[in-house]
Amino acid sequence: MRTGPREEVRSLLVDVVTAAVRAGEVGALPTAIALERPKQADHGDFATNVALLIAKGSGKSPRAVADLLVGRLPIGGTSPLAAVTVAGPGFINIRLADAYWQAALPRILTAAETWGQSPARQHPRICLEYLSANPTGPMHFAHGRHAAVGDSLARLLRFAGYPVKTEFYVNDAGNQVHVLSLSVWSRYMEAARAADPSVPAVPFPENGYKGAYVRDFGNELFARDGGRHVGDVPPADLESIKSFAIERCLGIIRATLARFDVTFDFWQRERALHESGDVRATLAALDAAGFIDRRDDAVWLKTTTLWGDEKDRVVVKSDGVPTYLLADIAYHRKKIASGGEELCDIWGSDHHGHVAKMRAALKAFGHDPDILRVVLIQMVSLVREGKPIAMGKREGEFVTLDEVITEVGRDATRFFYLMRRHDTPLEFDLELAKRQSMDNPVYYVQYAHARCRAILRRARELEAPPAVLDPELASLLALPEEIAILRRLVDFPDFVADAAAAHEPHRLTTFLMDLAGEFQSYYTRLQKVYGDTILPQERHRSAGDDWRERWDWRKTAARLHWVEAVSLVMRNGLRLLGVSAPEAMAKSENLTKEDES
Repeated sequence: MRTGPREEVRSLLVDVVTAAVRAGEVGALPTAIALERPKQADHGDFATNVALLIAKGSGKSPRAVADLLVGRLPIGGTSPLAAVTVAGPGFINIRLADAYWQAALPRILTAAETWGQSPARQHPRICLEYLSANPTGPMHFAHGRHAAVGDSLARLLRFAGYPVKTEFYVNDAGNQVHVLSLSVWSRYMEAARAADPSVPAVPFPENGYKGAYVRDFGNELFARDGGRHVGDVPPADLESIKSFAIERCLGIIRATLARFDVTFDFWQRERALHESGDVRATLAALDAAGFIDRRDDAVWLKTTTLWGDEKDRVVVKSDGVPTYLLADIAYHRKKIASGGEELCDIWGSDHHGHVAKMRAALKAFGHDPDILRVVLIQMVSLVREGKPIAMGKREGEFVTLDEVITEVGRDATRFFYLMRRHDTPLEFDLELAKRQSMDNPVYYVQYAHARCRAILRRARELEAPPAVLDPELASLLALPEEIAILRRLVDFPDFVADAAAAHEPHRLTTFLMDLAGEFQSYYTRLQKVYGDTILPQERHRSAGDDWRERWDWRKTAARLHWVEAVSLVMRNGLRLLGVSAPEAMAKSENLTKEDES
């Protein structure tokens, strides 16, 4: 697979630096040559500080070393480099030739839906755990950010060549599901009393779940079991009610995820870790390694010794019940035993204190703590007409993810969740997400794709003659805007690789909005600034019967290949976000044929 522009430039730099080292002009070759995108486009395509790194010990100033390296670089002619300059104390700015970007267009079109994809790489197998919403009710809208980030990250990593297994950790043990079962039993008693007034009234749990779904569960349970669970107090054995409630909640969660186009390779039950003995075995292994302390009738993990924690952490409470921490340690131990070599967890920002505990536990088992990579998701607030929507799950006052999807659509929901970096608070504007206008980011991007497809359809209607995309034809794409967009299309594989390595799928929304903006600007400027159009308009076609002979079809053919590439990269980027790329949209189809040209 041909390397991208960054690696081609880096290879040229390595060659000249190596030659300078061999000639005794500079010191040793650096371990790596960094290439960055200049913040200002007029500074070039890449910038490097390599001269500053190798000047030390050479007896030359960094700028002198930079001049030396620039003098060795091939510039012009058949070289991909059009210009190389030295700036400041010795930074080297590099600009690639227009012909380099033009020549890449056939590769993009040939790769099609695989453009941007990297081959499978020799990389540690990534176990990506995300969402893991407690099975105590429907997914609320804040869960949507976790689902969107996690699923898009999995798509991004796989596209970039990483081996990935996705997991959902079901917290079906502990106090929260116990409270859920009590809540369902209370509503069950209400249903039983409605059928038979002699049934005693029972109080609703003080911290119970009050959502309407709990009442539905209670009614369903009564319809299924009749008076089996009727009593003045909850049954001593709540297991059947707990299992019923958990499975009903998981059914709702799975249905929502299906609507959201999110799938998992594996669902791990917390209860299964206890029943299989994994939790007990984990405690025994920690004890054998000398990292367990017993005091105050409880069992403690020595995180102060392992990690310099401010205090040790309880793993078994005084009543003999294992804590969530111990079960989670067992779960991570199982991930590694199942082949996970890099553990990536996506948690809420309120779990930041849990990170050190888990790394301490991994260290206790002899693993490098850095194999655990935690992505912390900041809070998301829901806004309607500029006003935040207050909610609380226990009180039953919350907006579900299903409701958001129904109101604004899956595409807008996913895109909006991914518009900000994961560690930045996000404000989700419902009215903006629904708006069919250019100020809606997802509409803006999808419309740009639909416009590309409309142009290509219109070309077929006009029977635009095709032309083979050879270097001569590609050279007709010479406008600055055409080259700038070509540069972005060619950069897509490097961009994907960087976003995947950083575990930041939100970069894709930025990339797509920038690409859409550049294309829309080009489309406008082509007519208003250059007095040109991609396709012949009515005024051209009505200026005599010989208009087809007078029209520059070769330039049109070059631009149609280019438009196809723009739509292709947009489609590939949207697919990584789990967002559709419409072939047509209402507004774009309602434009006149002249506008689409």
